[in-house]
Amino acid sequence: MLDAEQWQQLLQGFLEEANDLLREAEDCLLVLERSPADSEAINALFRAVHTLKGSAGIFSLEPLVALAHHLENRLMQVRDGQCALDDRLTSLMLQCMDELNVMLRNIDPHSGTLPAHSPRQVELLAALETIDESAKQPAAELPVWQLSLRLDAELLRNGFDPCAFIRYLARLGEIRALRTLTQALPCLQQMDPEQCYLGFEITLVSEASRETIEDVFSLADGFYNLQLDCTTPAQSAAEPAAARLPAQTLAPAPVAEEPRAVQGTSTLVKVAAHKLDELINLVGELVISTAGAQMHAMRSGDGDCIERVQAVHQHVEQIRERALKLRMVEIGETFNRFHRVVRDVSLTLNKQIQLHLRGGDTELDKTLIDRIADPLIHLVRNAIDHGIEAADERLAAGKPAQGNLSLAAGHDSGMIVLEIEDDGRGLDTARIRDKAIARGMLDADSQLPDSDIHMLIFEPGFSTAEQVSNLSGRGVGMDVVRSAIDELRGTIEIDSTPGQGCIFRIRLPLTLAIIDGFLVGAGAESFVIPLDMVTECMEAPAEGNGPLNLRGKPLPCIDLATHFDLGQPPASRRNIVVVSQGRQQVGLIVDHLFGELQTVIKPLGQLFRHLNGISGSTILGSGQVALILDVASLFRDLQQRSEPKHRPSAAIPSLSGEQICS
Repeated sequence: MLDAEQWQQLLQGFLEEANDLLREAEDCLLVLERSPADSEAINALFRAVHTLKGSAGIFSLEPLVALAHHLENRLMQVRDGQCALDDRLTSLMLQCMDELNVMLRNIDPHSGTLPAHSPRQVELLAALETIDESAKQPAAELPVWQLSLRLDAELLRNGFDPCAFIRYLARLGEIRALRTLTQALPCLQQMDPEQCYLGFEITLVSEASRETIEDVFSLADGFYNLQLDCTTPAQSAAEPAAARLPAQTLAPAPVAEEPRAVQGTSTLVKVAAHKLDELINLVGELVISTAGAQMHAMRSGDGDCIERVQAVHQHVEQIRERALKLRMVEIGETFNRFHRVVRDVSLTLNKQIQLHLRGGDTELDKTLIDRIADPLIHLVRNAIDHGIEAADERLAAGKPAQGNLSLAAGHDSGMIVLEIEDDGRGLDTARIRDKAIARGMLDADSQLPDSDIHMLIFEPGFSTAEQVSNLSGRGVGMDVVRSAIDELRGTIEIDSTPGQGCIFRIRLPLTLAIIDGFLVGAGAESFVIPLDMVTECMEAPAEGNGPLNLRGKPLPCIDLATHFDLGQPPASRRNIVVVSQGRQQVGLIVDHLFGELQTVIKPLGQLFRHLNGISGSTILGSGQVALILDVASLFRDLQQRSEPKHRPSAAIPSLSGEQICS
């Protein structure tokens, strides 16, 4: 029998598969809404729901099985051409998918049980049952299936219950006869309670296909032998079942040398996310240790030692790159979920919107994928609600009635770039400015460029909506977007053209665990700048930290020692590190340039998480703590300092590894 750990693994595997199946089913439904005659999508949808029902039946999740069973019956009628998949039926099926998702989340992770039917489930079952009744065949016309089932001796040890298969068969139709074969049972003293000795002869009246009946046992592949024979009711009455079954099927099934599931070759291995996190953490510690070894080797002056440590460093860097790639997943799966979001919001607002996806094969760290989904939903809903006009307004403006919304992903300068673009009305700059002045966010005589005014929509509580609705008007959402992107060490930009549309552009790092950094010093403190943001370095002039002329363009500068109130006198010779964010550049004035290094990011402790301009910390090879600069935050701080209203920077107290790293 399965122990507790094996049971948990089996249950977790079911939940992961079930979630994948529901996503696949929902995607197929949305495809069918656009192309109702797509037979491939219909078959894929039917298989997904059928497999989900079968897997849930093995765990005796009766409420989930019941809803999936009624949904499957309705899909069978669609597949067989007995009814059309219209908008009403599509909406009902999507509601069923939502409820199945709720039921999966409600499964007890320890016992694997599911609460009884909720009122919502009863409502959906009634709706599906009403539709099903209109297309059922008379019972007398249903085929009669004879099943000769022989179970492998190892079936029980592998976690399968023979009764679960029979209970599930009863949901496909009516079991007219059931005979248990006990010839293989030994005497009581010789019986092994973990060994299966049984077989069954079953008469089943059902409209299910041969494939559907065979799929009932598919999870136990390799641990059973099944023979099927189908007859009409008249044949069933005239001829005994045993006469129609091949003689060899009455013998016990041979023990399979190896389950079919592992006989073929597979290029994919599922690994729990926490195991990958543990691997990345260990690689991070290896990077720190290697940096310390390099520093020690350089101080020793031993050429042979330096060469060997350098070789180890190269291998560690390769291991780091391979480990990080293990966590990279394509963003296409996340993008595909927005078909449902766009559909539901469009129906709510009575707008016609076509979603376009590009760059779905772009890979991101799994942690980034999980955490960027909610900000993307906010931006998509905002584009549909505020950006894209209603059909009559678009026609009056000379646009097609159907609006267009696109999600795109790609790479740029070592960053991941996500774009949410619509062809709507664009941002109303004057209205945003008036609202900001009314709320005291701007002085009436301030002269800000349009791009800076547009960024005010990310301020907490800011909204230009005239009416409060379920989608907008409460001043929440867009500030959450920027906060979430800041936490991911990313940035967001807005390109808006009145009457033509708007683009929200998000830039994110490739990973959150280990980055290539550039180490600098200011006063007695060390700081790390993400290397992909560094453009160039130069000697700082003696006249201070005002804007400089960089090849004919003004370069605003930030003195890190002054910004963080470090309190030490500046060095006699100082340097400027030019960093870029999109089309913007700023110079960071520092005392020392130490060069490139691999940086293992450690989160800040609770005491230091309020610091503006700091995104994390790292441990250098010497054991010293270095702070990782939040360049996006420094850009915003510089921008606010140039405006009448701005927030002061926080000073950095004396630092230690125990205080900073959580």
